[in-house]
Amino acid sequence: MIYLLRHGQTDWNLFKRANGSTDTYLNKTGLEQAKHQSEQLKNINFDVCFCSPLTRARQYCEIIFKGIPFFDDRLVEIDCGEFEGAEETPKMMESLWQAIQTGDKGTENFNAFINRNCNLCDLIKRDHSGKNILIITHALNARVINYYFIGKPRDYDFTKSVARNNEVVTFRN
Repeated sequence: MIYLLRHGQTDWNLFKRANGSTDTYLNKTGLEQAKHQSEQLKNINFDVCFCSPLTRARQYCEIIFKGIPFFDDRLVEIDCGEFEGAEETPKMMESLWQAIQTGDKGTENFNAFINRNCNLCDLIKRDHSGKNILIITHALNARVINYYFIGKPRDYDFTKSVARNNEVVTFRN
């Protein structure tokens, strides 16, 4: 089984700011969420854990996973360029979406982002079939990984969250 988790809350999540690849920390709520999730998952024996190297994901991982995780750059959140830290208004999100289509305004190109996440998923399917896998990452990564394992729906909408902070999504492996 694959367990996909989005890290707990940060202050930027709380105040609706675009985290992107800026290295923010879990806040008090995020740390409590990790402790609660650890309790929920305590009876699952994970064979391997893949985690974003960004601090908010690492903090979350340290509380949940008791082994030595693989910190993988492919799980870093998309670089939002000049939009990092900006308030997530509908207008800002539309401008960000337009920018990532081409990598404009210092953002990461969306196709490159999808490819790096799918590359990790290919590795997981190939090398870890039938194992309990834990993946700890970020919002947009969770959307790509979710669509990788369940298939892209016709109404492909990246504005809808697949995993809120501290939420787990599972897939058969």
